Amino acid sequence: MDIVLSQKSEKPIYSQIYEQIAAQIMNGELSAGEKLPPIRTVAVNLRISVIPVKQAWEQLEREGFIATAPGRGTFVNELANHEISNKRTSAAEELLTKNLVTCREMGLTLEEVLEIVKKHW
Repeated sequence: MDIVLSQKSEKPIYSQIYEQIAAQIMNGELSAGEKLPPIRTVAVNLRISVIPVKQAWEQLEREGFIATAPGRGTFVNELANHEISNKRTSAAEELLTKNLVTCREMGLTLEEVLEIVKKHW
């Protein structure tokens, strides 16, 4: 499990953690049944408070990515292929919607946006 935080990001720390772990689960880097390190361990390794890690874990659990077994730890949930696909599509739509609104406000045309996407694909 790799997490890289950016102090320059506009996103809160807990959101950066959540997004990176969710992405690692969706792309198979973290497998179903895999045990996650304790919140305190993650916080110490990232040199941050336990609070944002706890917030990220709670969001991951609410959205079905992980489950906590009292006394045993926190584990990656088994997600069906359609669930993974739905979560990926939903996350992509959310990201793109915010950025497309900004592009439209900047006066870019659909064709210009598509060229930018193709350039970076």
